[in-house]
Amino acid sequence: MSGWWRQAGRFDSFSTYLRDRGLERSWRYAIFAFTWVLAGLPVVLLASPAGPATPVTRAVAVAAGICAIAVSTVWLLGWPTRVQSRIFNVVCCGCIAAGALSMSYAYAGLMGCVVFAVLGGYLAYFHTLVDVLANLGVAAVCAVITAWRLIADTGDVAVTVAAVVTVATLNIGVPFGIYSLVHSLHADLAESGRDPLTGLLNRRSFYHAANEMIAGQRTGTGVNVTMIDLDDFKGLNDSRGHAVGDQALAEVGELLRATCSPTAVLGRLGGEEFVIADAEAAADHSATTDAICQGVARLPFGITASLGTCTAAIEDEVAARPEFLDQLIDIADAAMYRAKRAGGDRVEHRRLEAPHRPRG
Repeated sequence: MSGWWRQAGRFDSFSTYLRDRGLERSWRYAIFAFTWVLAGLPVVLLASPAGPATPVTRAVAVAAGICAIAVSTVWLLGWPTRVQSRIFNVVCCGCIAAGALSMSYAYAGLMGCVVFAVLGGYLAYFHTLVDVLANLGVAAVCAVITAWRLIADTGDVAVTVAAVVTVATLNIGVPFGIYSLVHSLHADLAESGRDPLTGLLNRRSFYHAANEMIAGQRTGTGVNVTMIDLDDFKGLNDSRGHAVGDQALAEVGELLRATCSPTAVLGRLGGEEFVIADAEAAADHSATTDAICQGVARLPFGITASLGTCTAAIEDEVAARPEFLDQLIDIADAAMYRAKRAGGDRVEHRRLEAPHRPRG
């Protein structure tokens, strides 16, 4: 549980996962449709004796339905940002609470607390354990209030207990079951996305992890991407054999892990090409790349490395776009080839002053 508590949300990584597989649109429409259906329930119950009975509670039910429907339109406009998703969930949580507490028949309000489990499932999939617990806390408060009213109105303790157990089971079982599954799958996917020779991330996993790392930084934080290519690696393979070449690649991987910060994202893009993404200060990153260059030259394989770096500051929502990472990699790659053309065994630094904002 302590490990789960420290976990950042998976919103950006799972958003990228859905986008890569062409599932983003179907998810958007499904969430929009489910929100509309659930938001309409308090309004439908206006026609029932169990629904809101006073002018105030009827107004609350209508307002809750309208607010939930209005906030759901964010899913029609495109995939929301992490902040927009949280706002959506906060509004929906408040609307569910308002709808449940506005019912004149306490049993209807108590069973309405089941809807919190749907919202909890979404939070467990995309957001943090804190978000899941906050939603559970609101559900618990509403369940206690409506259960107290049900006992006061009917005196039927058995029915109340059965209803509370149902609500509690769904609101605990669904979100935490999903959270546990997502946590385990994320760890397994991370391991399956590693290069078997070096233990570093492969190309696809590097892009996902780097985008997640960048999206988690505050505005104004510096982010660095470094491309590394081993000089004359083909000559090493030709003269000493591929087994020695594989050993050299594995030791370069170890060198990167030992030299880079613990939060850096390290990948092998293929062949003798490696990549690093981190949020170190520019001066610290420069020292790191120099140490990598010198460390490769000291390995007992007679090879050196050409490094190209690109540094940029996180700017608003631009950094959350995959195009931002692509731009950093392209510039770092060009700088690396410049270092290689200059003779290798050196580092070329570049800076992206104004991240490009995609149109539309």
